[in-house]
Amino acid sequence: MTQPILSVTALVAGYDRQVPILNGVDIKLSYGEIVTIAGPNGSGKSTLLKAIAGLVSPTSGRIEFDGVEIGGLETSAIVRRGLGYVPQRDNVFDALSIDENLEIGLRPRHNLPLQGRREAIYDMFPGLKERRRQRAGTLSGGERQMLAMARALMPEPTLLLLDEPTAGLAPDRVVSMLEQVAGVNRSGVAVLMVEQNAAMALRVSHRGYLLIAGRNVQEGDGATMAKEFKFVAPYDEQS
Repeated sequence: MTQPILSVTALVAGYDRQVPILNGVDIKLSYGEIVTIAGPNGSGKSTLLKAIAGLVSPTSGRIEFDGVEIGGLETSAIVRRGLGYVPQRDNVFDALSIDENLEIGLRPRHNLPLQGRREAIYDMFPGLKERRRQRAGTLSGGERQMLAMARALMPEPTLLLLDEPTAGLAPDRVVSMLEQVAGVNRSGVAVLMVEQNAAMALRVSHRGYLLIAGRNVQEGDGATMAKEFKFVAPYDEQS
């Protein structure tokens, strides 16, 4: 494994310091990788992403992003360092147009040229460009997820966190979304993804981790883990 862009070591965190959700998680992510986190409901997958993004404060352990300790920093400061985060819900502004959503996405790095970044994003998401003046609240579930990911990419992050990007999508849209994630990765952005469709996500991932009860219990090559349904399949249905 090459020099990691993200290193999480012995991380303990939760919403109540007396009742941790994460109980010593260790993960690493290299530049240019896609890594999928699989596991049942309540295993701590979303909490892990929130801790990395600064939305949950660690009780102990370390989170290093691009060689700098970020555990306990404000989310805005972490985003300015090059991290993008797409939550599962409430990830677009319904009353605003696609254009306006993307403009808001650039605020953490307002020194970047709005028009240039927006056109670069539209090159990556041509379906959004066709509807750029349409209100986000009128988009389909898949289009909303595309917009949420596009907005997070506006400030040119080097690492993108995705929480259940295919949640609620029809099977054919799941494939399209994961292909889009792979395309974002090919553009040079590392991706850490929590995904309910774990087997499908692992097939487009370089590596994967299995989380159970706040601990990572398995790590391996993405394609290999996708084939090991005795480990992966039971958790797809519960995530």
